[in-house]
Amino acid sequence: MTSPLAADGRAVVVAVDHPLYSWPCAGLEDRQSVIRAAVDGGADAIIASYGTVRDLREEFGRAAPILKLDLTTVAVGGEYPLTEYVLAYTVEDAIAVGAAAVLTFVQLGADFELEALRQAGRIAAASDRAGVPYVCEIMPVESARFPDPYDPVSITAATRTAVELGARVVKTSMPTPPETIRDAAAFGVPVILAGGDLRADRGALLDAVASAMRHGASGVAFGRNVWGAADPAGTVRELARAVHASTPVA
Repeated sequence: MTSPLAADGRAVVVAVDHPLYSWPCAGLEDRQSVIRAAVDGGADAIIASYGTVRDLREEFGRAAPILKLDLTTVAVGGEYPLTEYVLAYTVEDAIAVGAAAVLTFVQLGADFELEALRQAGRIAAASDRAGVPYVCEIMPVESARFPDPYDPVSITAATRTAVELGARVVKTSMPTPPETIRDAAAFGVPVILAGGDLRADRGALLDAVASAMRHGASGVAFGRNVWGAADPAGTVRELARAVHASTPVA
């Protein structure tokens, strides 16, 4: 079973799947140039849609393609509303287009959480049978059960749920403060952190990444904070330094 992580067990992942469900995506209009910038910057993996992996597989180079298997209704205006994601592709589809791993999305606290969890479990089992790593993107959403979706306990609960479901890698939100990721990282499965909205203070963002890495995170999976930046390739290089050069605390 291959891994979307680098040899050191860490990864800088760039997510370019956003146009599957939201438009416009300023900076992501030319998917080929964004993939090339990510690869040039040293990305270890790229999360993408079926169409992008199929059409541009050769552009991924050394970056492992992670195929997003689910989708939701399309929003315009750059919004990311709380909507249900349903499976559209299979692990076999991922293998056919040369993906190195697969991913589905679970939103804890949503009305449709249970079905997303069931889908995640089925994909985890199917991925194991096929020898393809499953990345579970699992995040609390603001709700009665998760009033603060960045609370460390909520992030730890999400991570442990993914581990129990059978994920080989977990993608979740960065907790507040970042160093509290140590609790979620203690379950023996790599945890990579999403970037969320485009951040104006790049220094603060990189500091948060470095802090999370020192306390057990295994990497980041950034979309808007890469292709929405003025220099996507340079941003990936900075993230690579923060991810691969940070030394864990004792």
